Amino acid sequence: MWVLRHAKARVEPRGRGGDHERELARRGEADAAALGERVRSGADGFEMAELDLPELVLCSTATRTVQTLDRVIGGFTGAPPVEYRRSIYAASAEGLLNELRSASDDVGSIMIVGHNPGSAELVVGLLAREDGPGRRRVETKGFPTCAVGVLRVSADRWSSLDWGCATLLGLFVPPF
Repeated sequence: MWVLRHAKARVEPRGRGGDHERELARRGEADAAALGERVRSGADGFEMAELDLPELVLCSTATRTVQTLDRVIGGFTGAPPVEYRRSIYAASAEGLLNELRSASDDVGSIMIVGHNPGSAELVVGLLAREDGPGRRRVETKGFPTCAVGVLRVSADRWSSLDWGCATLLGLFVPPF
């Protein structure tokens, strides 16, 4: 399972849009493209055989999450289907957990693309039984823009996903 926070966004939306319509800043565009390239090349810890590339992506409908995903997903061989969900925008960790629980049990690995604080809290909550440096890093330093946590979950079905059921395979933060 992959938890991706959107890349760095502009402070203000262009035109009349609100927060939901904020676009990526130049740094965000560069970070997301670099993450996509890192995934594509298998560099620095992205050993694809171990990471179970997503078979499904659940993505917030916010402009910045869609733009982030577009740049990152190019790194995947065979783009997985994407479900855009307004409910992921501004979702709490519990809300994100419920989004994941709603996935079909036929899906092996999922990427969820969202926002903080929900994304960071989701990672920490899923790693509640793990006391490793990745979890401590998220707890103490946060989950910056364009960060991705790759986790292995022990739940047999997405509907039974619960807190503390994951181990961290990798935590990747910019610069990539």
